[in-house]
Amino acid sequence: MTVIPAEGESRNAFWVSDRAGAVSVLKIMPGAPPEAVGGLRTLDAVLARLRDRGYPAPRLHAVGHLPGLVYWVQQRLPGSPLDRGPGGPDRAALARLLPELLALNDAQAGLGAGPRRWRSLLTRTLTSGGDGYCLHSTLQASPAARGLLPVLHRIAGRCAPAIPDGQDFVHYDFTPANLLSDGTAVTGVIDINPPVLAGDRAFDLATLLFYYYDHDAIRDVLRARLLTLAPPEAACAYLAHMVLRQVDWSLRHHPAAAATRRHLRLAKTITADIDHGLPR
Repeated sequence: MTVIPAEGESRNAFWVSDRAGAVSVLKIMPGAPPEAVGGLRTLDAVLARLRDRGYPAPRLHAVGHLPGLVYWVQQRLPGSPLDRGPGGPDRAALARLLPELLALNDAQAGLGAGPRRWRSLLTRTLTSGGDGYCLHSTLQASPAARGLLPVLHRIAGRCAPAIPDGQDFVHYDFTPANLLSDGTAVTGVIDINPPVLAGDRAFDLATLLFYYYDHDAIRDVLRARLLTLAPPEAACAYLAHMVLRQVDWSLRHHPAAAATRRHLRLAKTITADIDHGLPR
């Protein structure tokens, strides 16, 4: 078997080839206890239900644990990411695929698993931060981003109570980098990791909306659909979370990148909009 590190931010994914040359994806969770295998089995069951609805989610070939880590081997899906790297997201491809993506989002309805803690999870990221992400301190330390924090706190105070504790499957990282296409259809939705979240699938549309907020046609379709699924205040809270999450991550990991400058521009535009209520 050959193991090669895969591209990605987490550094916990690898390409693995068997003796016949078939390639799969190996993912690991360092420090996870053996009981975390149960979460992987829950994930496997949810992925199967998604596939039954036409959602191109990968199959899990194996799950297990070794001293100090939990691992799983999953199917490698065909296609290329809609995020073109330094060139930014592929707007033309996304516009063509948008009806299909909206249908995939609908397929997530009612497939959440685990405790109903969606509202508390999102509220905590906006008020105090997440576990290794959504770090408020990153924005506070940046002259370019510091002004976003009081606006995000204000939005959180006004909007977080409207977040529903839903029962949908939520991908939680529904970004162009995790959407694969062959140019004509969506061929894969990747980076689906445990634990399975039970929440509001509208959040995944807000995630996608963040990255295409500067494309008028895509923005208008995603925003309209978002507002049919979620209360306006919840939609604002979801976008505020995405502003915090992406700006924090970009500043910490890619401070000098052109993409980071774009993310800051998007963040300022979005917060200016949602601070006064999301436009319809």
